[in-house]
Amino acid sequence: MGARAARRRPRGPGPRRARAPGAAPVTDRARGGVGGHFGASHVKFYTTVGARCGIADYSAALLPALCAHVAVETVVLRPNRLNPFALALDARRLSAADVAHVQHTYSFFGVDQLTYTLAWRLLRAAIRAPLVITAHTVRPPGPARYDGGLGAALANAVGAPAWHDVETFRRAEAVIVHASLHRDRLLARGVSPDRCVVVAPPVPPRVLVDAAAVKTFRDRYRLGTRPVVGVFGFVERSKRFALVLDALAELPRADAPVLLVAGGPRLTEHDEVLAGVRADAARAGLADRLVVTGYLPPADVPVALETMDVVVVPYATEDSVSYSLHVALAQGRPVVATALAPLCELQQRGGCLALVQPDDARDLAKTLGTLLDDPGARGRLAQAARAYARASSADVAARRTVEVYAHAREVRR
Repeated sequence: MGARAARRRPRGPGPRRARAPGAAPVTDRARGGVGGHFGASHVKFYTTVGARCGIADYSAALLPALCAHVAVETVVLRPNRLNPFALALDARRLSAADVAHVQHTYSFFGVDQLTYTLAWRLLRAAIRAPLVITAHTVRPPGPARYDGGLGAALANAVGAPAWHDVETFRRAEAVIVHASLHRDRLLARGVSPDRCVVVAPPVPPRVLVDAAAVKTFRDRYRLGTRPVVGVFGFVERSKRFALVLDALAELPRADAPVLLVAGGPRLTEHDEVLAGVRADAARAGLADRLVVTGYLPPADVPVALETMDVVVVPYATEDSVSYSLHVALAQGRPVVATALAPLCELQQRGGCLALVQPDDARDLAKTLGTLLDDPGARGRLAQAARAYARASSADVAARRTVEVYAHAREVRR
């Protein structure tokens, strides 16, 4: 089926045109100058959709802004799809465009090194349009060969170590990363410098929340009038919840703050992470000050963030950039974050974080104590967060992304 016919299909398993909430469907003649310096452009955007996925949330923030500049259709990415015929069909859909834009993290493609490599070799061979990859995760370099049994031998035979490290990215016309550290990692492995660009994640628009909604939320979770220190997002191993609990245990406060975990496990295997958080809270004598909401529907997320006096981002990995952090910045919340390279870079751009040393509960306790005791300090951080949100809006990210599309087409010529 041709691209024009595919665009006429109102519904079904094929690609669907992205649009802002309440807006008319995007067409090649949409307002906002579709085309412009980019030509009569048509982009297929390969991403997860729906709830419980940070990359789906990222895409949902970026797509409406992209639609002001180019014609975009979403091709739904279903993680861990191992059916080669389904992958080939996705590749065919992506090829029916001027640019194919793929949202990449390793867990989306296959269940191990072998199946990942088979999936990506198929996709790369079948996608005919200029390819742009957004690398949401960039790991440190892996081994040149995998050790193990038959699975490792087969993975080595199809070049899995190289595809994990560089080939997926080197064979794209352009790669978008979210931090300079990630660009440096890819360039060190052989990705061309002129094909790898840092584009900061889009900060979504702020959602206005009234005081009545905050009070209702507090009442629902029995937060009372205590100060609230919050961690927002999925309960997973990339967050150091034990560090936050140790820090709260050190705060000598009569009105000891509550730790509000606004989220829950995304995967079944993360249930044990939440069990560990509860056990750590009990050992620290904080069981009565730990509140876990479980998964929150999107409408409740801004209310939960507005309930928090301070948001903590206790990240333990430099391999990705927290999108939940950007949602907190969108709401203008005071944020304390671990001083890892991607977050230090964000701080250099916006001055909107209070950074603490990794694995240092005392440093975190000192910073939290200062902020909880000083409304003025919280207000300055909140003001800086709002300024960063304006400077790194979805429209800013969309304009930079469109420039990458144009470059990808030039590379292909």
